[in-house]
Amino acid sequence: MNLETIADAIERKGFSCAVRATAADRNRLTRVELFDRCYENGSLIEYGETETVTVPPPDAVAGELPAMERWTGTYTISKPFVGALEDVRLVGSPPLAVTDGQYVGEASISPNVQTLNVVNSLRETPRRIVAGNGRREDLEEAVLLHNSWEDGYFHWVAETLTRLEGVERYEAETGRRPKLIVGPDLNGFQRETLALLGYDEDDLVHWNAATCRVDRLVVPSMRREIDPPNPSPVSHRWLRSELRERALEAVDTDRFADRVYVSRDDAATRRLLNEGAALDRLEPMGFERYELASMSVLETIALFAQADCVVTPHGAGLTDLIYADDVSVVELMPEDRVNGIYYMLTKQIGGWYGYVACPTTGDDLRVDVDLLDRTVQAALETESVGRIA
Repeated sequence: MNLETIADAIERKGFSCAVRATAADRNRLTRVELFDRCYENGSLIEYGETETVTVPPPDAVAGELPAMERWTGTYTISKPFVGALEDVRLVGSPPLAVTDGQYVGEASISPNVQTLNVVNSLRETPRRIVAGNGRREDLEEAVLLHNSWEDGYFHWVAETLTRLEGVERYEAETGRRPKLIVGPDLNGFQRETLALLGYDEDDLVHWNAATCRVDRLVVPSMRREIDPPNPSPVSHRWLRSELRERALEAVDTDRFADRVYVSRDDAATRRLLNEGAALDRLEPMGFERYELASMSVLETIALFAQADCVVTPHGAGLTDLIYADDVSVVELMPEDRVNGIYYMLTKQIGGWYGYVACPTTGDDLRVDVDLLDRTVQAALETESVGRIA
């Protein structure tokens, strides 16, 4: 179903404005246009610096897997900014931000998320109307954080929490604290991380409507110059500075091994089918097994912050690499799909990175334990690592 078809379907339900705005790229308010609008209305706040980063290749590759050259090279990372747009309508469930017939691209995180918001609105918006929540009261000042990917830990951290740096800059400059528009029901790690960053229930607006008007919508910019679907390196530095030392002070890290194997037995996909055989190789090298779902956010941050080496199947548990120092990472990667986001995160914090290509059975993996052994030995023996610099 393309966007025009979606637009026609939602138009019959009375929500054509937001979807028509997404049907053609010319109807997207771009980053440059957002910058210009905020400059013109006097709300623009720039912070940080434009940076040049060089991404080196992975340090070790085991097995046949498409290479990661698409991420290597030298890039310019734009200077971040935050500003406010006046008289914005939020339409849909999750909502799109629309102003003057254009949807606000930066508020929708990415084109992929924006499209999913539209598709999910086809299902959710009628329910909101039937429940009597079609229109909620106007908001004076708010930032849109609710989107279709927010329930995943990686997306929550990388695309929601990192944007709060801009929100805090806005509050410091203006003296005003915008409301945070979040989903109708927050999960445990969402509530915990917001509380750790100083936000409580009074700061939140739980979106359970279909439309709303916002007098001033605060929009932090996204930094996506290297890999457009994912946030760029350097975008996590603020979050690391806010939470890393707090976690290390609050959690007794003596109970953690510095050689960490993160199991996905608590997940629905990418479980390691021969985990027992893998642990037979890893445990003599000092690795201990952890399931992150049973730990608090502060505990997982502290676990990664003190780790020297991490081995795990590809998954969101690696998000907390942003809190590590000089870590070596061995990622068990499905051989039928390459994903470079955790390679990028490892290089962002100056780590050594290698991966082992793994054949799949359904959604799960099986690792060649000899390839795993050799790659982990290389990770443990390294004295210098390739850095983003």
